[in-house]
Parts: sequence; C-alpha cells; structure tokens
Amino acid sequence: MKKNENYVDKANNIGTSTTYARKRMMTYFQFSLIAIIFVIVFAVIYFVAGGSDEGIDYSDVDLIQFEEPSDDTPVVVYETDYGTFKAVLYPDEAPEYCSYFTSLVESGYYDGTYIFAVQDDIYFMAGSKTSDGTDDDDTNTDECDAEKSADLWPFYGSIAAYGNAKSAFNSQIQAGSRNLFIGSIEFDEDTIEQLDSASDNTMLNDAFKQKGGVPNFSQQYTIFAQVYDGFDAYDELMSLEVVKPAEDDEDDDANLTPKEAVTFNKVYMSTYGENKNSEFFSLDESAATETDSQEDSDS
Repeated sequence: MKKNENYVDKANNIGTSTTYARKRMMTYFQFSLIAIIFVIVFAVIYFVAGGSDEGIDYSDVDLIQFEEPSDDTPVVVYETDYGTFKAVLYPDEAPEYCSYFTSLVESGYYDGTYIFAVQDDIYFMAGSKTSDGTDDDDTNTDECDAEKSADLWPFYGSIAAYGNAKSAFNSQIQAGSRNLFIGSIEFDEDTIEQLDSASDNTMLNDAFKQKGGVPNFSQQYTIFAQVYDGFDAYDELMSLEVVKPAEDDEDDDANLTPKEAVTFNKVYMSTYGENKNSEFFSLDESAATETDSQEDSDS
C-alpha cells in the first residue's frame, strides 16, 4: 500500500470547488494546512466517542468491511488499462444508493467514464462522463439522500458516493453518480498517538492502523463499497501523475486532473461467490492486545 510522504499537507482538511462557468460542475479536492490532530478529533471523537448523528450510535461499531461476505453479496468489477479491481457492495447499509449505483452499472453508464481528479495516495475521483469532472448531456445528475452507517468507515479501498454539496463537513452531503475512491494517509507515531487519544474505540483505531484510510472522511459521505481485490491496479490509479500536483500549488486553482486521460474500460456487476479473495477479510486482533500490554507495562 502506497503512502503519501506529505500527508499532513494533503489530508488535514478537505474542500470542494465548483466552477459554474464551465458547463455545470467542476469538482476537485484541496487540502489545507490545519493540523491533522484537529481533523481526527473532529471526525473520530464526535462520531465514535459518544457523538450522535441522525440517531446512529457510533460507540457500537461492527467492522463489516473486514468480514468475508456471503457468496450472493453483490460485487462491482472495474476493468482498466492498469488492471482490474473489485469491490463488495453494502446494500443493507446504503440501500438507496446501492440500488441507484447498480442500475447505472447495469446500464453500462460507467463504461468509458473518466478518473478526473487524483490526490496522490489519498484519493481519486471517477465516474465522470468528461475528463475534467464537468457535466455534459450524458451525465446522470440524479442524487440520493445521504446514507451513513456506524459500520462503514473510510478505510483504504472504500468507495464513497459524491454529490454536489459544497462543504465536505456537511452531514447532509448527498450522493450522485461520481465516486470517491479512498486511499490512505501515513499513520506515523504522532498520528497514531492522536488517533488513540481521540477515541477509546480500540477496535476502530486498530483497524485504521492496520488497513489504512483517511479518518478525515469519517461519516461525511455515503460509503457503499469496499475494494478487496486488485490492489495493484488500485494503487496505480491512486498515484496517477496529474497536470499540477497539489503540493506545488499556492492558490485555489490546483488542477488534479490526470495528465493522460484514464477511463474505466468496463464496469459490471457480479457476486462475491464468483470473485472470492478471502485473504483481504481479516484483522490482526493480536496486534491490539500486544499494544495494550505494552502500554500497561510502560505505565
């Protein structure tokens, strides 16, 4: 799994910019210089350690993304020039969006759609009919209500629905046809320390440490799928060279569009029974025990 050396500059805060002069929509993310401790405290303390949003109890987390699915669980397969990757869907947790997304896939909507924004190792955005993320006459502009679950988190390889909301920290972000494919910040000693101090939910904390992810995005988006196979291809897409890297930009017009046009050649539905990879679905529970034991001995 690739990590971004400049993750503090890239994953500390997230914003969206909409350019109305270019057809109807242009979307890309920018990261500010706010300390990552702020983001982790904001995203994890509120939503895990007793926070409440729309009646969800975030202290009761079941990490279903690392439980092996049943054979009939829906899977979406992405074929690209960089290889193929696969993701399991969660229709029980995000029923409206999964139904919407599945109908688009089955209609062939995503075949030939573009990856239109890349923040090295942190995320890439895809599913646009145009290479720069703008709408055209073929763009599906329907949106679903936000569906957030205490059991779905922005771990490495998770896929979230992206709509037209302007604020990333907006509990009512809707879900549209474009998608956010999530990578990972670097969990160095300082980040781990802040993560542990932000929440006493050790199961969730340890999952982020083991699997990677972007805690900043916690409970901000409709997460509806988890990549579990084909990470070689996924990593390649996560690190595509862009027109103007964000770390070299000092204004608000960072262009994160890939230098070369990259599309999903074919996207289709299948089932987990036809695309098994049991190696992904595990968490090292002993790691948490060893960490706790070490902390006890140090004290």
